[in-house]
Amino acid sequence: MLYYSKKGGILISLFVRGFFRGAALFSIFVLLSVWSLFIGPAENVRVFLYYGFIALFLGFGSVIFQVSEWPLIKQIFIHYITMLITVFPLLLIINYDTLTFTTDIPGSFIIFNIIQAVVILITYSLSKALKIFSSNLYNKER
Repeated sequence: MLYYSKKGGILISLFVRGFFRGAALFSIFVLLSVWSLFIGPAENVRVFLYYGFIALFLGFGSVIFQVSEWPLIKQIFIHYITMLITVFPLLLIINYDTLTFTTDIPGSFIIFNIIQAVVILITYSLSKALKIFSSNLYNKER
């Protein structure tokens, strides 16, 4: 019984952490959209709100990498599926006004996958470099 309550507590903690990460980013874009409403065309307001929702989903999705029990491959796969379900449709909606919307979906999907791969490689490389740097920093003999 204790195991389930601990696991539930961890899930709630991850949800709250993801919510605050996403909500902080979303609030920045909401402020930008309100500011844009007063100084510019209404089109900018809509785009800032879409970017805000993308940032919200990215904030929620980032906590997947904090589940230490999962192997890295599982974390990457779940994060990719999450972004494919949440962010990719928003990217398509943003480009809905273009004349090439229906013919551009496969190209958008390819670009989305390339960007995902580049981001994963950069993030993985940085995490390894930081891990090596921090282990060297704390393991120095005095």
